[in-house]
Amino acid sequence: MWLMAGKPKRKAPARTKPIKDEVIRMRIPAEQKAALVAAAERDGLDLSVWLRRVALRAAGVLPSA
Repeated sequence: MWLMAGKPKRKAPARTKPIKDEVIRMRIPAEQKAALVAAAERDGLDLSVWLRRVALRAAGVLPSA
């Protein structure tokens, strides 16, 4: 049996993520950084993601958990 040529399958458009092009730097003691890293790890997140969530919730941009 032979296969008929049909319409080519269309690929779904990829979702675009917002571009994160701004950088915020902080100076904190090593002990405070260790505490923040530990809190992020407890939630299973990278430090930058965890900090972003905490800060955006405090700013009222994200709903509280």
